[in-house]
Amino acid sequence: MTHPGSPGTTFFSEFVITGTVGGADATSTPGEVTALLGDDFVESGDESRRLRGYELVEFAWQRVSHEDPWIGLYVMVQAHRLEVPLLIDDLARDLERVGFPIVEVAPDGLGCRRFVREDSRVGLLVDEDTGAVLKISAPTWFGPGPRYEKPAWSRETGKGWVEHLMKLDRDERERWAVRRQPESGEEQARWWWFLLVACRQRIPRGSGEERGPWAELALWLVRKCETAGVLDRTETALQIADYSLLPPDETVRMCLDAIPVSRAEVATRDAIAYTREHITAINRSRRAKALSMAAGEQLRRGGQDLALRAEVEAWLRLRTRLM
Repeated sequence: MTHPGSPGTTFFSEFVITGTVGGADATSTPGEVTALLGDDFVESGDESRRLRGYELVEFAWQRVSHEDPWIGLYVMVQAHRLEVPLLIDDLARDLERVGFPIVEVAPDGLGCRRFVREDSRVGLLVDEDTGAVLKISAPTWFGPGPRYEKPAWSRETGKGWVEHLMKLDRDERERWAVRRQPESGEEQARWWWFLLVACRQRIPRGSGEERGPWAELALWLVRKCETAGVLDRTETALQIADYSLLPPDETVRMCLDAIPVSRAEVATRDAIAYTREHITAINRSRRAKALSMAAGEQLRRGGQDLALRAEVEAWLRLRTRLM
């Protein structure tokens, strides 16, 4: 793996566009990263966390127990370590030229401007004073839209609302929502997302009886977020899978149904380049990758349908080739 020691932008712009370094991304396993980037790295961690550094580039993984596979958390380029700063104006100009512009979103309030390339889920932190890029990460934890905006309601308010909703049946919830929800579409979207986040924070771990009612409420809120335009079909399926809101086989079927392209037609890294004219195919491939991996996790929960299992496993064999 090589990267520029000067403020040249090629290495960095390729990461913003693709979310990959030398073919490795946040979904790559430790073994896959070693195969792609070599064994000249520094690594630390324990049974549940693992952090690996290749000069400017860091990979992180986590797992529940030593019997579980390592799950990728992020890839991060520590651009602040460059001897010569990489300026955001130079990088943004290069990305604009090749047809992959970045978008500035709200600053972090701690001295950093923030930019995103939404389709690759890459975020950039930039020093407000100097314009130097500090970090580039995938997947990003910030972005445009209601999911990333500061809520207008307090955490205690959210807690009170979802605890009240837990006491209501479905019809009562609908009537409560009609009375409470904001009038404007954008504010409604933020409100529904705020409620979903407040609910997710209270879903008990495991599979005990206490979890069921909270999962049912979260599922209702996910559907409301989809209706409000906060989540699209892919994101809805991923939310349901990430929080195990439905039985495994039902979730697997939902994930597979949401894949927007067939295995025969899906774009792969060895078949097409990351260019603007291929952006639709690239993004369909990314969605297929995310959804098939989510479905794979559900199989580990105990999916029983053999036909669904075979289809998921066929998709997962393509994982390292997907965009």
